Amino acid sequence: MMPKFTRREFLKKSGLLAAAGTLALSGCGGRGNEERLVPFLRTPEEQVAGTFTYYTSLCQMCPAGCGILVRTMNGRANKLEGNPQHPISQGRLCARGQAGLQALYNPDRLQGPEVRANQRTDPFERTNWDEGLAVLGQALSESPGRIAIYGGHLPDHVYRVAARLLEAAGGNRRPTVWNLYRAAEGRNLLQQAAGDILGAERLPLFDIGAASAVISFNAAFLETWLSPVQYSRGFAELRKGANRGSLVAVEPRLSSTAAVADDWLSPPGGREGEVALIIGKIVLDERLGAGDRPASVDALFSQVEARGLAEELGLDFEKLVRIARRFARSEAPLAIPGGGLSAFDNAPAAIRAVLALNLLVGAPNRTLFLSPPAPAGGELDPREEVSSYVETAALLEDMKAGEVDVLLVADGDPYHDLPEAMGFAEAADQVPLLIDFSPFPTDTSELFADLRLPQHTYLESWGFGVPEPGTALSTMTAQQPVVPPVFDTRSLVDIFLAGARLAGGTYAELLPWEDEFTYVRQSVETMQQALTAGRIQTGSILTNDPEKFFLEWRQFGGWWSTQEDRPEVTPVVPSEVALEQLVTARPEEARPHRLQIYPHLLLAEGRHANKAWLQEAPDPMTTVVWQSWVEINPGLAEELELKTGDIVRVASQSAELEVPVYVFQGIAPGVVGMPMGQGHVAYGRYANDRGVNTVDLLELLEVGDTGELAWGSTRVSIEKTGDHDNLARLERSDATELPTGI
Repeated sequence: MMPKFTRREFLKKSGLLAAAGTLALSGCGGRGNEERLVPFLRTPEEQVAGTFTYYTSLCQMCPAGCGILVRTMNGRANKLEGNPQHPISQGRLCARGQAGLQALYNPDRLQGPEVRANQRTDPFERTNWDEGLAVLGQALSESPGRIAIYGGHLPDHVYRVAARLLEAAGGNRRPTVWNLYRAAEGRNLLQQAAGDILGAERLPLFDIGAASAVISFNAAFLETWLSPVQYSRGFAELRKGANRGSLVAVEPRLSSTAAVADDWLSPPGGREGEVALIIGKIVLDERLGAGDRPASVDALFSQVEARGLAEELGLDFEKLVRIARRFARSEAPLAIPGGGLSAFDNAPAAIRAVLALNLLVGAPNRTLFLSPPAPAGGELDPREEVSSYVETAALLEDMKAGEVDVLLVADGDPYHDLPEAMGFAEAADQVPLLIDFSPFPTDTSELFADLRLPQHTYLESWGFGVPEPGTALSTMTAQQPVVPPVFDTRSLVDIFLAGARLAGGTYAELLPWEDEFTYVRQSVETMQQALTAGRIQTGSILTNDPEKFFLEWRQFGGWWSTQEDRPEVTPVVPSEVALEQLVTARPEEARPHRLQIYPHLLLAEGRHANKAWLQEAPDPMTTVVWQSWVEINPGLAEELELKTGDIVRVASQSAELEVPVYVFQGIAPGVVGMPMGQGHVAYGRYANDRGVNTVDLLELLEVGDTGELAWGSTRVSIEKTGDHDNLARLERSDATELPTGI
C-alpha cells in the first residue's frame, strides 16, 4: 500500500507553506490595481472601439449544451443570446443562460491561487501558479491509485481529460459526476428503460414540436429537465396554428409545465406510472391502439382494472377517458416519462410503463426517437457520464476509510450539494489534500480545501460539447474564450495538463497536449478527418482544409449534420413489466407528509445562488425571491392553523429545518414541496445565509437494485413554531389562486 501523507507533508514537500507566507508579505502574489477592469490599451485587430463584436460559444450554465452568441465591446461581454444557427438553441436562451455574465463578472470571484498556511481552520493566503501547480504535480506523482475527482457537471472536453488523469493515476476510478440536480434528471434510469422498451440503451428524443397530443408524466420540461430550451421551442410548435396541440400534465405538484397544460392530473406521488396504465387500458378497450404496435404490448395494459384504479388514485375516470381518446386519436401522440418518475422505488417500472404507452399508440419513429450517434463515432469519447448514487456513496466511504489521499473538486460544491446523511464532512476530514478548482469561494472550499486553484469561467476558456440529449442532427458545439481572463485564473484543462507534465511518467503519456487550445484543436481535427475519410457525408462545414475547418467551427459555433439521423426504434416489451412493480410497498410512517424537493428553476441545485439576477427573478409559481419556502396544501394549512409566512419546523429522519410556509393550491394533499438551491454558508454575498439547504432532509433510500437514490421517498412532519416572516414575493395574497376548473 502506498504511504499515506498528511496534509502538511503534501504542502511542505512542494515548499508551498514557506512560499505562501513570503508572497503574502511581499505582495508578489497580488495584482494591485489590475483587480479593476479597464478597457484595452492596445485593441486586438478584431476589436473596433465603440462597435459590437459577436462571438459564438457554448453555454455551460446547465448540462443541456445550448449554443450561444456573445456580444462584446472593448473586450467586455455585455449580452448573451442563443446562437440562431445552433440546432438546440436556434436563437433562444433561458434565464440561467443569460445570467452567465454574472458568473464572468461576479464580485466574489477568486482572483488567483490561494493556500492555507497549516490547518483547515486557517485563512487562505494568496500564492502563485508555479507553487500551486507544484503541489498538484507532487500529489499526482506520489499518490497512484489514491486520487479521486468529483464534479456536479463536467463538460465533455473536461470529462475526457479528467478520465485520462484518473487512468494514469491507476486504481480503476472514473470521475464522479453526481448531485441532486443530476439525480432529478433521471438520465441513467431513462437510458436503462429505453434499452428495455425501445431496443437501445440511449437517451430518447422526445419531439414535442412534431406532436399533436402530449402527456407529460412528471417531466418539468419547460423548467430544468434535460434540455429545457429545446423542449420550450417544441412546446411553442405544439401550440401553433389552428390545430393547437394538447398537453396533459400528470404530477402531484403544479409546476410551470403543468400550469400551461390543458389538463392537470394530480395522483399521489410515485403513482404517476399507474395513470399511464389506466390510459393504456382505455385505449385498448376502445380499440384505439396503433395497428402496427407490437403484439406483446397489449399484455401490459389488459389486466388493469381502470375504473377502480382511477378511484383509488383520486382521479375522475370520465376525464381520463376523454384524455385517452384525444391522445390515441391524435395524429402524433407522445408520452414523456419525466425525471420526477425517478424519485421513487418503483421508478424502473413507471418509466417503462410510460414508454410502453408510446408503443401502444404508435409514437415510435413519429414523435419518439433515439439519440443519434456522436460525431466521428467514439473517437471523442469518453464524454460526460453521470454517476449513480451508489457510486458517489462508495467514493465517500473510500474517503472515510482513508483510501483517498487527494480529492480534486473539479466542479460543484459537494458539502452543500450532497445530502448531509451521506457524510461528506466526515469523509473530507480523512483526505490529506483537497484541491478545489471553482472560480468562486464555495462552502466546500472554505471549510475543507487546502488549496484553491481557480479555473476560468466558460466564457474565458476553450472547449467542446456533444449535447445529449441533442437533436436529430449530430452536433459538436464550439466553446471559445470571448473575452480575456478577468482575473489570474486558468482553464481547468490547462491546470490538469500542467499537473500531468509535472508528475511525468504515465500522466505525461496519456495527457500529451501542450495546452487546452492544442487539445481542443486536435479534437476538432478528429471531426475533420472523419469528414475527409468519408465517415461523415453531410454537415454544416464541408472542407478538407484543417485550418479552414477549425476557423469555421469557431465562427459558426460548431459542426452539425445537415441531414437528420433518427436511429430506428425497435420496440421490446419484456414480460416482467407488470402492474405490481408500480405499487410502492413502503409502509406509512409517523411522519405523515411526503417531501417533494425539486430543482429551483433559476438556482438549480444551488450553483447559481451567487448570481443576483437569478436570486431576484421571481419563482414563476410562487413569485418568491431570495429565500426558501415550503409549499403546503390549503387543507393542511387550515388543519395546522397556518398562513403564508408562518415559520414551521420540517423534520425527517435525517434533519430538521425551519422555513416559512407558502400556502399553495397546486400541491396535492399529503405532499409538501421545497425547492433546492439555497442554504449556502460561504458562496459569496448573494448566496450566504439565505434560506435552508433542502437536500439535508433527504433519507438515503435506493431505487431497488438500480443504485439510484429514491430522492422523492422521504417523509416529513410539519410543526408550527409560532414565528412569522414575511416572504419576499411579488403578490400580496396569502396563496396563489388557481384558475377555476384546473
